[in-house]
Amino acid sequence: MTDPWKPIQPPDQSTNVSGRRVDPALSWDLFWGLDTNRNCLLILKHDREMKFDRRLPKLRGVEVETFIPDTGSRNLLVIRLEDNENREIFHRLCLDIIASVELAKSEEEAIGRFIGRTWRWHRLLQSGRDGRLSDEEQKGLLGELGVLQRILIPVMGARAAVNSWTGPHDAPKDFEVGRICIEAKARRGAATPHVVISSEHQLDTGGIDVLFLYVAEVAATSAGDRNAVTITDVARQIKEEIETQDVFTVELFEEGLFMVGFDWADGYSDKQWLLGRDSLFEVRENFPRVTPLMVPAGVNNVRYAVSLPDCEPFCTSIENLKSLISGGSHGNRP
Repeated sequence: MTDPWKPIQPPDQSTNVSGRRVDPALSWDLFWGLDTNRNCLLILKHDREMKFDRRLPKLRGVEVETFIPDTGSRNLLVIRLEDNENREIFHRLCLDIIASVELAKSEEEAIGRFIGRTWRWHRLLQSGRDGRLSDEEQKGLLGELGVLQRILIPVMGARAAVNSWTGPHDAPKDFEVGRICIEAKARRGAATPHVVISSEHQLDTGGIDVLFLYVAEVAATSAGDRNAVTITDVARQIKEEIETQDVFTVELFEEGLFMVGFDWADGYSDKQWLLGRDSLFEVRENFPRVTPLMVPAGVNNVRYAVSLPDCEPFCTSIENLKSLISGGSHGNRP
């Protein structure tokens, strides 16, 4: 594999970075680069007026940052390799980012794809495996997509709904609508009626006004079932709905998908799902849960199961949640 940084001369003392364009035929300003410490870079130049407030991932041995030059109208989005021993895998990461950015139809989308692909690698390097979602991860994502599709997009519109999807950013809750939060789970309809909570923070209501637990029934089925869907089917349905409202929000949605490990190229045609009924519970006093205040010092990352029959006293309707959100107070209950 050709090393794209090898022909680049390191910058002199008067400049911070030297580089060469990835491909003159590309619509977007992507550059291979070297800094004064001879670190390898991939750079996306973008208009200074193009603001974004997305959190940048942190990868071991790799730095992702924005840089504002003293002159000119272009800012830099930079991914830097800090450990030259990982040059080959960094090259693969850069090629993956470039392939994704090539598909962008706007500079805003190009930025989102650059960041989204980097988040995907952040997840892959953490998990130490390939990018295809496991069955459990597909079910979990179907639960989160159910909240977007059935609750938030119809009430808030596409952009606000997608912006509220905080789960891909490793936030404690899957959705944050002001001071209203929603945690999404999926379970097999025929299984023991419980859901698994992956930390003591997921059902903690500290610092927010109200928390809801959304539970979707998701069961594996055969490919011959006419009601069966794949995770790709559901993601595509939501993408098409978003496109009818705000084409620029599509990139934000796809960024979230990339960050949780979903890739359109994987297809997932071999795994079919039946989507059943959904349930909604309000997490309040006496709800069966573990919170940080209950956990002894030195104990963290508590994983436990919540029995859904014991949640029945806290059951509420999706219409009540929609009404609360559409009230415009985003946290002041009617």
